Amino acid sequence: DALLAALAVALDNPLMVVTPGPREAEDLVPEVGAYLGPDRVALLPAWDALPYEGMDPAPEVAARRADAVGRLRAASGPFVVVAPYLAAMQAIPPTLGTAQPVQLAAGVELAPDALAERLSELGYTRVDVVEHRGEYAVRGGVVDVFPGIARRPARLEYWGDEIERLREFSTSTQLSTKQLGAIEVAPVRELLPDDDLRSVAEDRAPRLPDRFRDGVQRLADGLRFEGADTLAPFLFDRMPVPAELLPAGSWVAVTHTQRTFQRAAQT
Repeated sequence: DALLAALAVALDNPLMVVTPGPREAEDLVPEVGAYLGPDRVALLPAWDALPYEGMDPAPEVAARRADAVGRLRAASGPFVVVAPYLAAMQAIPPTLGTAQPVQLAAGVELAPDALAERLSELGYTRVDVVEHRGEYAVRGGVVDVFPGIARRPARLEYWGDEIERLREFSTSTQLSTKQLGAIEVAPVRELLPDDDLRSVAEDRAPRLPDRFRDGVQRLADGLRFEGADTLAPFLFDRMPVPAELLPAGSWVAVTHTQRTFQRAAQT
């Protein structure tokens, strides 16, 4: 809250705050943002599934993680990233937060097919009807997309290859609710199989045990599948924990110290 915001200002550097759980982290973000401003604070959530369970984080979780890490990488001056202890302990792919989001607004020329390809590259799933974050649909000159962090999905109406209008719409009724000026569509997966990643996967797949070889080979083939994000440790020689991304002079603050350290020790 005020003390943490003041500490970030005094340090004039990013500050990482570790909490004993997700609820405390979610409550703390708006409190710090009330002092520093919402663009000076970010939530870094933990995965909603354990890595050994073979499940990817939910699109919203992956999007928030990529957003927080990307903003932390670019931060200078007072900035606070809030993370529950699990998120603070989990190593992250070195590429997390480096993919550029797609900026969409009226007047932007980006054909529906080209946009669909870009959305797929960012981990979005093509569906017939958009109902959940991380989904998109293409129907002629209309593209619906639900960005990972957005409150509601957006409907892009085209004139040829140019976006003519953007509207927010309701998933329950599929009816437009209000006009939008612009939207930002960020990744909803932690591993994005670009050319570099596919090349590394192709090289390493044959040397892996059978239980992991098939998944890494599928990444080499550019395929997107459930559990792909859990294969990151096989693709990078080293994966940092979030605190290692802090610049020199930054601090890590732990709230509810005894409870946070006890939970971390039991993990």
